[in-house]
Amino acid sequence: MNSEIAIKLTNVSKYYKLYKNPKDRLKEALNRSNKKYHKKFYATKGLSLEVKKGEILGIVGKNGSGKSTLLKLITGVLTPDEGTVEVNGKISALLELGSGFNPEFTGMQNIFFYGTILGFSKKEMEDKLEDIINFAEIGEFIDQPLKTYSSGMKSRLGFAVAVHIDPEILILDEVLSVGDILFKRKCYAKMEEFFNGGKTIIYVSHDGNSIKEFCTRAIFLESGNILIDSDAKSVTQLYEKYLFSSENEQNKIKLNIKNVDLKVITKNEKKKIDKKIIKEDNLDGDLYLPSLKSSPNFINEDIISFSNICMLNSKNAIVNNLQMNHNYKINFNINFHKNLKNIYFGIQILTIKGFLLSGANTRDYANYEVYTANRNDKFSISMKFNCFMLPGTYIVKLFCTDDNITSMVHDAFIFKVQSQKVRQGGVVTLNQEFIVN
Repeated sequence: MNSEIAIKLTNVSKYYKLYKNPKDRLKEALNRSNKKYHKKFYATKGLSLEVKKGEILGIVGKNGSGKSTLLKLITGVLTPDEGTVEVNGKISALLELGSGFNPEFTGMQNIFFYGTILGFSKKEMEDKLEDIINFAEIGEFIDQPLKTYSSGMKSRLGFAVAVHIDPEILILDEVLSVGDILFKRKCYAKMEEFFNGGKTIIYVSHDGNSIKEFCTRAIFLESGNILIDSDAKSVTQLYEKYLFSSENEQNKIKLNIKNVDLKVITKNEKKKIDKKIIKEDNLDGDLYLPSLKSSPNFINEDIISFSNICMLNSKNAIVNNLQMNHNYKINFNINFHKNLKNIYFGIQILTIKGFLLSGANTRDYANYEVYTANRNDKFSISMKFNCFMLPGTYIVKLFCTDDNITSMVHDAFIFKVQSQKVRQGGVVTLNQEFIVN
């Protein structure tokens, strides 16, 4: 395997034998004619994938799509029935926190036990011991049998061990939800170190925004196959379109997926794109910049469609180059092509990397207002807001839903906030004022 490749799967298949009833399993084991009483269920079939060193790969897919099986094949928990899996480097996997522990061992013993499984010597684990214990924050329970731990304590210890053994490859499967709020913050801070530290990372999440924020490449798994392998933004948007579509529409998406022209964007290419988007700086006054024209991605527009999307300033002029601490409003029209009840409208503002900055809807934000619409009805929606965003480029996402059918527009509008002489950090201003005595 090429030294630049961290993980390589070639035509990998993993299947399970399904029997109609338990007796068939016994019949198959005892019969001498090799008659088969089972049918094969493929969790993955003919799957090929390469992950380069230092790459952060996101994985999306519905429950049952093969995500967990793929991760277990990579980590060696499962062996493929067909094909080969090659891994170049030490792996730490946060799949089911604490699953590699022995319940009869103490927490201390399990730290060394887990390290041994991963190929670390006793001396290496002793060097990491203090950091692991301090991070886990389970106090005197570290010397008690694991079977006396609560599920939260097991998770704390599992997370602490996994992130402190300094792996070359880290696999994360929806694990950033353990412990109380303070411990969660510690977990996120540790993950940020890994994301920014050049590690090879495979990150599974149902949160498309976090995939877009952390990953430059992603794959969309469906029925054990990779439907799309491209840049994180394109994959998550297409996945969301698939997720909110009817079964017939989902089948059309799968049939047409080969015709979708998607390209994997490298880190360097992404930096060039980001620089191109935000290159206009130090412009005074509200303006409309043609270079910020978006490419909207519509979902379920045959049921609910959006039109006349724009941003207006206080003089009702269309703008996309905003000033801090000024008032603006987002306008759009919605056309209904089906009778719907209990509908509500929402708007999200995200950073260019997909981080959700603010979101509001008419049901939860405006005194639980829901509406009824008949076919061919048209609604005009406006949302006023004060621009507290710091200089940067932002994306508007629109949606309309009745909790069963959701229509939305990704990248409905792109706008930027102008640079200011006073520099601040982050994405929003609190209009800070310092008092020094």
